[in-house]
Amino acid sequence: MKIRLISVAVGAFLSSAVSAMAADISVCMWGTITGPDALVNGMTYGTYDYFQFLNQTQGGIEGHKVKVLLLDGRYKLDEEQKLYRRCVGEENAVFVKGWSTGAVKALRDQIQSDAVPFMTDSHASQVLDPEKMPFIFMSGATYEQQMIIGLQWLAKKGGKRVVLVHANNEYGRAPVEVVRKSGEIAKLGLELVDQIEIPFDAQDLTGQVLRIKNLKPDLVYVQASTPQLLVILRDAAKVGLPASLFMGNMYNISPAIPEQLGASADGFRAIQVHSDFGADIPAMVDIKKFAETNKIEKKDPYYMKGWYEGIAMAAAIRNAVKKAGGVPEDIAAFRKSVRNEMEALKGLDTGGITPVVDYANHQGSTQARIVEIKGATYVPISDWIDAK
Repeated sequence: MKIRLISVAVGAFLSSAVSAMAADISVCMWGTITGPDALVNGMTYGTYDYFQFLNQTQGGIEGHKVKVLLLDGRYKLDEEQKLYRRCVGEENAVFVKGWSTGAVKALRDQIQSDAVPFMTDSHASQVLDPEKMPFIFMSGATYEQQMIIGLQWLAKKGGKRVVLVHANNEYGRAPVEVVRKSGEIAKLGLELVDQIEIPFDAQDLTGQVLRIKNLKPDLVYVQASTPQLLVILRDAAKVGLPASLFMGNMYNISPAIPEQLGASADGFRAIQVHSDFGADIPAMVDIKKFAETNKIEKKDPYYMKGWYEGIAMAAAIRNAVKKAGGVPEDIAAFRKSVRNEMEALKGLDTGGITPVVDYANHQGSTQARIVEIKGATYVPISDWIDAK
């Protein structure tokens, strides 16, 4: 009787182990594939492609195919929340990646309750707190840290007067409020002469740029996305304000800006967090290999951001699978292990997309540099600066 019980138990164990070895790993993500912020959606394609690259070249992660789902949130809060619920509840994703500041802020409590590792494409400081939000991670300096790097640059150049321009949404408004209330502007010896809010769907900002012209600032820092920046720089040129007066964040580094504005974009500066597409770095070797048999939708810095996010997410999943000896059948336990392994990532090589990263702080790298448009190309004008 004892022998039979042992035999049944061993058989069940072996069946479970074989099932685990054959299991796929589910990763789910959404971005603005269509909609008002689609110009910067390369970061969604980049992550999706990285996992496909692993499937095609390595058989997935530790021999397990990655079932990777890419969804379109269309920059609509209700749609993004619906997609999150699908990723967690229907797709049983072990890692989820989501888009907008508004959506991630709305979901942050739910993410902790669901205990699912989440990579945010928002870089707002309000969604970064390893203690209060232990399941949320991002891939670089926060918007606030980027803004302060820009203001430090102005102070070092001897500038004094600054105008902050931001979109009328959470992505635009919240980081500006954090920096303004922090007192950091005054600490740098700068004067905030105005704070201007613009419509996210603005088509004409002539009135706002005329207001800026009358204020005579030394720098206009823009916390908005590429579509709004295009309108700002276009209308600024009309009233005689040079692009060199303006500086933007990581989402203002886009080929669309020099392509659409031509020489009038020369001098515009932005904060760069991830290396350019086509840079002479090891990650491009893998991307070029992938491109031999696959179409790359967006060849820009945001694609590089997404590829790097895939590297980090996959590293955490790989370490969790190794520890478990396969894909755990208990999705809750698998998610918790992946979260722990994500936080434990140290000295992670991103193939040159960023400096080597450490995820104990949940944001990987805190380094960024300033780039300037010169002859239709973004050229670095500073070394990597640590925003900590």
